[in-house]
Amino acid sequence: MKTTKSRPASQTRTRILIVDDHPLTRHGLAQLINREPDLMVCGEAGSAAQALAAIPSLRPDLLLADLTMPGKSGLDFLKDLKIRYPEVIVLVLSMHDETMYAERVLRAGARGYVMKSQGGEKVLEAIRQVLRGKVYSVKTCRPLSWTR
Repeated sequence: MKTTKSRPASQTRTRILIVDDHPLTRHGLAQLINREPDLMVCGEAGSAAQALAAIPSLRPDLLLADLTMPGKSGLDFLKDLKIRYPEVIVLVLSMHDETMYAERVLRAGARGYVMKSQGGEKVLEAIRQVLRGKVYSVKTCRPLSWTR
């Protein structure tokens, strides 16, 4: 797991924990996110177990998670996460076709689903939509209303 230095309190930014088993993907996402004035990566994890262990100390507002990681299925990870840390917003970023997984991911507790093939701008759009309390599905190209 990698942590990122915090900004001064005067520059409050949304804290994001990136969970993906590919270091290059984590690095690229961190660069994309840290360029934004309202967002910051507070840490990175390469597995579900690392992410669950890191949440208490990193206190992320949002978890950007891959669906396929070693050790635990992404859906089981989401269910565990929602039981242990219900306040953490989750956005799933996956290579898998949205039509196959998005509904299951939302049922498991995530607020959105973005395919990795959609690119950086869609990821940033999805992050901001779920932070505003909307459910995001790139297939619809717009946020969906969501009530829990």
